[in-house]
Amino acid sequence: MSGRSHYDVLGVPTTASATTIRESYRRMAREYHPDRALGSAAGADKMASINEAYRVLSDPGRRAVYDAERRGTPRPTVPTAPNRFTEDDAPAYTFQHPAGPARVPWRGLLFFSGIAIVAIIVLAQFSQPSGPQPPDNVLRTGECVEILPSGMAGEVVCTGNGDLVVRQVTTRNQGVCPDGSSTINDRQGMVGVCLEQMPETIETIETVSSVLDS
Repeated sequence: MSGRSHYDVLGVPTTASATTIRESYRRMAREYHPDRALGSAAGADKMASINEAYRVLSDPGRRAVYDAERRGTPRPTVPTAPNRFTEDDAPAYTFQHPAGPARVPWRGLLFFSGIAIVAIIVLAQFSQPSGPQPPDNVLRTGECVEILPSGMAGEVVCTGNGDLVVRQVTTRNQGVCPDGSSTINDRQGMVGVCLEQMPETIETIETVSSVLDS
């Protein structure tokens, strides 16, 4: 390597320690600072050489590479201190910007929503009970009843042949229906009901009335 070496610029031997290099740099920087050299071109050039020499020799990695180049040996691997990161170590990442805003798959959502609606309708059809509902012992208008031995009305499945049908539900012990007949309490004793007087059930209603009057 031709010309003055960085060691020659700082005036230190090639075996100089980091402390020696730093002290020599500070001494020469005070001596050749442009302010002290009155802004001469020679002083500025000298200070630039001093700064470059210190930049290389103060860093262990750069110094190792520099020494190897001076000896003409292959370039060594630069030692890196723990947790030390330099610009040369940075991987070349390429950030890809998205082509546009995120797109919502509306077609897929509508398709699966339609399937879900159809499935719910089908399940509702199959889950609906078929045929007459069993008695739940809650009397409602239009339901069929029978007169129990206790004189109360109990719900039964309608047969279409001489059924007693609830025409009106009233409060318990109200007493008289709109047609003048007496109300009959349900088996829980919670409500009273008025019964439809169908032709097939005249005898049954007369029997009930006699039971209530007795």
